[in-house]
Amino acid sequence: MDGIGDGDGRVRAGDDPVRVHGVDFSAAANDAGRKTWIASGSVDPKGGELLVTDLRPLAELAGFDDGGGRRTVGREDALPALAAWIRALDEGAVVGLDFPFGLPGFIVEESGSDSWRSFISGFPESIGVDGGGGGDADERSDPVRAFAERCVGLTERRGEGTYDKRETDAAVGARSPYGFIADTIAFHGMRDVLAPLVDRVRVAPMDRTEEGWRPAAPSGPTVVETYPAAVLDRLGLYRTNYKGGGESEATRRRRNAEGLVEESAVAYKSEDELMDAIVANAGGDALDAVAACVGAFAAWRGDYETDTAGFDDSGAVALEGFIYV
Repeated sequence: MDGIGDGDGRVRAGDDPVRVHGVDFSAAANDAGRKTWIASGSVDPKGGELLVTDLRPLAELAGFDDGGGRRTVGREDALPALAAWIRALDEGAVVGLDFPFGLPGFIVEESGSDSWRSFISGFPESIGVDGGGGGDADERSDPVRAFAERCVGLTERRGEGTYDKRETDAAVGARSPYGFIADTIAFHGMRDVLAPLVDRVRVAPMDRTEEGWRPAAPSGPTVVETYPAAVLDRLGLYRTNYKGGGESEATRRRRNAEGLVEESAVAYKSEDELMDAIVANAGGDALDAVAACVGAFAAWRGDYETDTAGFDDSGAVALEGFIYV
């Protein structure tokens, strides 16, 4: 699909509109570049409405694809390209990423890290898993499995079952970050995107205080964790059963695309074109990218405040992170 809108990815601070981006993240070994989609928009702080202007796969945005969608781009090329794209944004940008930013607090504490930043900057070595080609043969051949098994071992030793969740996962119905399926996304998201970026971006809420950004926080773009299914759920839309090639799934994608505009302060610059692109993408990645953009917009609009009313430990977000929806 040809890219829609400006797609320049540049952001300016000051009086210009804030740029908001939503990333539906894929860690697919052979096709992450085509399955990762990015939605971008602008919000005028005075008007308060998000205008979604651009929607395309990472492979095209990063220059791997000519717009025809035919070239596959594997994880080894796609994820560094995603990190580089985020790094190039300035502090007027907000980026919502659809993968876990952390692990349950007891695992972080077990690592000996004294903060979320120190944990992520050393991930996965921070939990005793080699992520750079060293380690034993099993870790080299399947580091995701080694990561998941390490987390499971710590969980079972604690006596809390097999797969524990962060406080924020439980609140929005997300999977355990080291459970089946989520483990691959979490591992590669944290190792290949967050860890290389952590010294160049501000991360909410971990870099926030009641007064605003911590003085030591980097001056780059703001990055937040979001979860498209929970964004759709919050707006009363279809959380599930919208991915697939059937007519019923396409109908649900269209309803979700319409609902994202109707139920929040969001508009599409080229409504028919964007709507058609969302519906045509049977995998739901395009829709999820727009939902992630809406989640990032909600975080910015709410000044990155966290609703921890249902948490057992409201302070857990400092180590575990928080999902904005």
